Amino acid sequence: MIWVWAVVIVTIGSVVGLLAWRAFAGRREAGFLSLTEYWVFTNERKLPEQTELMDRLISSNPHNKPGRPCIGAREGLLFTDVRVHTAVALKEKNPTFFRPDLFEEDVEPTKEILSRLASCSSLVKVRYASEARLKDLRHLQFLPHLVDALSEKMEGRVVFDHVSEKLWLAEEFREMLEKQGNCERPEFHLRVGWKSDEEGSYARTFGLRKIGMSELRTDPQEDDREVLMVGLLTRLAFHLFRNPEDEGPFEFDEYGDVFVLAFGNRDAMGRRVSVTRRMVVS
Repeated sequence: MIWVWAVVIVTIGSVVGLLAWRAFAGRREAGFLSLTEYWVFTNERKLPEQTELMDRLISSNPHNKPGRPCIGAREGLLFTDVRVHTAVALKEKNPTFFRPDLFEEDVEPTKEILSRLASCSSLVKVRYASEARLKDLRHLQFLPHLVDALSEKMEGRVVFDHVSEKLWLAEEFREMLEKQGNCERPEFHLRVGWKSDEEGSYARTFGLRKIGMSELRTDPQEDDREVLMVGLLTRLAFHLFRNPEDEGPFEFDEYGDVFVLAFGNRDAMGRRVSVTRRMVVS
């Protein structure tokens, strides 16, 4: 009799899962992808029990403030969302994963982080991928707290944001959440770097893929414009984080001048952004 009930439960679960998947797939939009992914480097090989993890994430979350839980009903729905995936990868089968600076050129680990990576034997991948246009950005609140909970339960040593290409010591990541438990803000997820290639130097974003946008890069610039270009592109990225449907052009005041930023063509690196100074007639 027990096996009969087991079959019934599995069947019901499969049907519910199939319906949920169809509902999600039906909202897909061609060309749209929101991708957020963290890696927690550790020596543990088994994920915590779901109930234990949920308790740590919700009611026992050390970053909760009186009357302001970090994970409420809105974010908690992502526990059963098919777009959230968590899995363990072992170093013995994936050794390259443990040197992210070797496959992502903009990752800059400290000596302490390199030492810890060398001592880890496994990692936990936490991934959110949506091909359906987002109604809100709750995943940007949920995932960092899920990562911190997994790091605590599995004695994580290093945290890697794969999309913004940034590494932290596990305790540094936890300290960020302790200072400000609200992660649904651009400064937590986005950064702008300065790079050079055969075309010249340019500013580029890291992290806009989390909200389903292409990364941005300025047209080639003179090297002495680094501070200006990084500042302007940062302001644009933060604006788009809050207003993703805005197509511009965008005007920003910087150092007493007005600059106009406009979207250009897309290429393998993302979307180009032109920057011009607007002449102000006094």
